[in-house]
Amino acid sequence: MAARVAVAVVAVVVLAWFAVMERDARLEARGVALAGSAQRATDYDRAHDAFRAASFLNPDTTPEVGRALLYKAQRDQRRAVATIEAVLAHEPDNLAAWGVLYAFTREPDPAAARRALDQRRRLDPLAARSPG
Repeated sequence: MAARVAVAVVAVVVLAWFAVMERDARLEARGVALAGSAQRATDYDRAHDAFRAASFLNPDTTPEVGRALLYKAQRDQRRAVATIEAVLAHEPDNLAAWGVLYAFTREPDPAAARRALDQRRRLDPLAARSPG
């Protein structure tokens, strides 16, 4: 009987976690959609709120990458780079984040762009011949 109760409790916890993950995925998708169609400050605010909510219980840094892209779309280079660098401090092997950092710093900071490109190539040696 105790084993059945334990299995039931584990099943409930797993289902709850799946529900949280599904919620986070929907919020992230909402943030991306809002960011892609943002024309007013309120659109950006709603996108930020969606990304923030998607990050709440989510160990994945993808919503933070989305927020960095949103900052870049708002022409806030400093916050965009700082957000991506925070992602990389947490996940130094995040290939996508290194690519975003490269794109963000290519013109204003060639040294940072070179470092980001070197990290991308280190993480993805099959793409080492690509120019970036």
